Amino acid sequence: MATQGPQPLQQLLLLFLVSGVGTSSPAALGGRISPSPPFLGKGHPFSSRPNAAPSARASPATDLGGNASPGNSRERSPSPTAQGSKSSSLQVPSGWSSPQVARSPLSVLVGSPISLRLAPAPALGPPSPLVVWRRGPTVLAAGTLGSEAALPSLAPAYRARLRFDQATGGLDLEQAELADSGHYTAEVIHAGRERELRQITVNVYEPVPQLAVAPADPVTEEGAPELRLRCLGARPGQGQLSWSRGGRPLEAASGDDEGPARLRTNGVDLVIARPKRTDQANYTCRVQSPFGVSEATAAVTVLYGPDPPVITVSSDRDASPAHYVLVGSNVTLRCDVASRPPAELSWSLADPGEAAVPAGPRLLLPGVGPAHTGTYACLAANPRTGLRRRGLLNLTVAAPPPGSPRCSLQGSSGDRSLLLGCTWPGGVPGASVQWTGLPPDVPAGPAPTSLFVTVPARPQLSGVTFTCLGRHLAATRSCSVTPKAPQEVLLRLETEKSRSGEALVTLEATGCPPPARVAWAREGRPLAPGGGGRLKLSPDGRRLLLGNFSLEHDVGNYSVLCSGALGAGGDRITLIGPSVSSWRLQPADGAAVLTWDVERGCVVSGFEVQARTEKPEAGATGLSGGAWTSLLLLGPGERSAVVLLPPSPPGPWKFRVLPTLGGQPGIPSSGRSYQAGPVLGPGAIAGIVLGSLLGLSLLAALLVLLGCCACRLWGKNMKKQKPPIFPPATSTPEKNTQNVTPVEVPQPSSHGFSTEPSPTWASPVTVSSQVTSANPKGVHRTVRSATQV
Repeated sequence: MATQGPQPLQQLLLLFLVSGVGTSSPAALGGRISPSPPFLGKGHPFSSRPNAAPSARASPATDLGGNASPGNSRERSPSPTAQGSKSSSLQVPSGWSSPQVARSPLSVLVGSPISLRLAPAPALGPPSPLVVWRRGPTVLAAGTLGSEAALPSLAPAYRARLRFDQATGGLDLEQAELADSGHYTAEVIHAGRERELRQITVNVYEPVPQLAVAPADPVTEEGAPELRLRCLGARPGQGQLSWSRGGRPLEAASGDDEGPARLRTNGVDLVIARPKRTDQANYTCRVQSPFGVSEATAAVTVLYGPDPPVITVSSDRDASPAHYVLVGSNVTLRCDVASRPPAELSWSLADPGEAAVPAGPRLLLPGVGPAHTGTYACLAANPRTGLRRRGLLNLTVAAPPPGSPRCSLQGSSGDRSLLLGCTWPGGVPGASVQWTGLPPDVPAGPAPTSLFVTVPARPQLSGVTFTCLGRHLAATRSCSVTPKAPQEVLLRLETEKSRSGEALVTLEATGCPPPARVAWAREGRPLAPGGGGRLKLSPDGRRLLLGNFSLEHDVGNYSVLCSGALGAGGDRITLIGPSVSSWRLQPADGAAVLTWDVERGCVVSGFEVQARTEKPEAGATGLSGGAWTSLLLLGPGERSAVVLLPPSPPGPWKFRVLPTLGGQPGIPSSGRSYQAGPVLGPGAIAGIVLGSLLGLSLLAALLVLLGCCACRLWGKNMKKQKPPIFPPATSTPEKNTQNVTPVEVPQPSSHGFSTEPSPTWASPVTVSSQVTSANPKGVHRTVRSATQV
């Protein structure tokens, strides 16, 4: 049964609450309160996370809502939340507030009504419940529900705009102001029951304004103290203020090596401390609330530079022009400078005589030479910042030295050490040389252009190769020397005839490598060549030239001694006049083949093959008269000849070999006779053919007879053994042919020669292989080919 009017206890509590407006708190009513900071709704792009700790740094996003007003600073205190109460909530009807907002937080425009309803509504009793409304710690209204209950108590500051609904416990606030933003709490008290706390957050906004950024086109320099951008038109109570750069939201920076965070917000200002070139972008300030969005953009320009210029070099002939360029190549220098605005570029050339100084990022040097070597400077100037910078490049123009390094090897006095020399002159710039393979205690360089080192002489150095490595910017080459001890020193004899007919004799000592020295002697007495005489030495001393050799004065014993730091050796030779030690005469294919030998040390400049008839004709001259006539003239190295005799006069013939020295004849060989005969006629040839055919017929008959005998013997054996009968098999004998058939020259029975019309037809022929001939008795002879001794 419902009671009429409030009970005494409820009246006493109501008087206490009304008398304590502005001083009472939910804690005084026995409820436990937990802090719950305001937020702008779940999923709101500018809302903070609930229960988040306040940041010590300023965030680029600033709340311009009603809670940010200075007059309502006390409304930021935590609102009470009952623990252990029922999960009932406030219902916000859409009659007076914005229709799109249906739950906490409630967003309201300035001047619009705020209507708060309890959902579900508290039961009316008995006894009737008591409802107390608070905004933060301030009690707005308190009253007992029911139609006959006493009038509710309202806060004096809000009586003109505040209305309490005693039927449902709702609260209405007309013409919302920015100060009305905050946390609203409804406490429902039932006699003898646990209290209920229900709350909602209300945000009051002004309409979104038109924004602008000042300055509109800001320009600053890199390294300036700061750049401040202000969002004009933005003020508290309009919504969430945020800044973005290039379309991306700005976040609170954590600082860098230069100090604290460079980007920070200060109210409606964005401060960029110590601007950098990377800060140049479009900056946008944005104000957003549930009732709209407004934004404005300003383009920030950051002037910087010029940075130190960087010069790069390119060449049409060089793979790595940064190190060097070859003489004659076309070279291009490019200057790159980071600057805003672009820097003005000019060049300072390496040639001080160049009057015109070009401008621009490129500098062309066609056909460079040594004079282009030097330092080039690129000068950069920024017309806005007034700064000037210079970049340098050292250009090297290279030309390798000609050829390769030259190595030399000499022996010191006393033959105690070896002197190794290496030189590689020329080139731009000069090359360096360095020895490799030297003993550890010998310095090997490197040194510019040339290097000489002394190596102690030891027998172990014989055959060791020392290499000199020459290095240049454009090439790397080397040379080597190998000191060797004299081994198997031999004297080699060479004889030739000069154009004037003089005999030139040369003795060369082989097996005498550097650094050994050569000493010549004759008949045991040292020779002193030079001085304009007939004896001359080569520059290295290993060749002794005897000009206009004389058989009367220059024959005799010659010796050479090769001595040095690594050992010694020698040889001797006895020079004798021109002579033939032995010779032979053989027929071959209608010609006469002559071979001969000479002794070592025989001085010969040529040979003459001479012939005559053994039956001279009366009153005739030359061959017919029996005088020796030279048919062939050969060089000093020839040791054989093939002679075709003329048809007249007929033989028999006599041959000999005459050695010569210059224009002087030597001792001729002994003469040997040879008789020429007729050639086979047609009848003889026919007889030979018929005889061959008859021999082949007899051979075929013999093979048939042997085959028949073999068949009869095989048949008898088969009858005795009675083997299985197989068809007879016949085999054809194969003939083995030789891959190489020796050439046999048929020899006429009369040992004759085929004659030629004139003696002038006779010419020297070199036989490159052995020729096999047959004598009348069928004995084969070997004709030796032409050789040199």
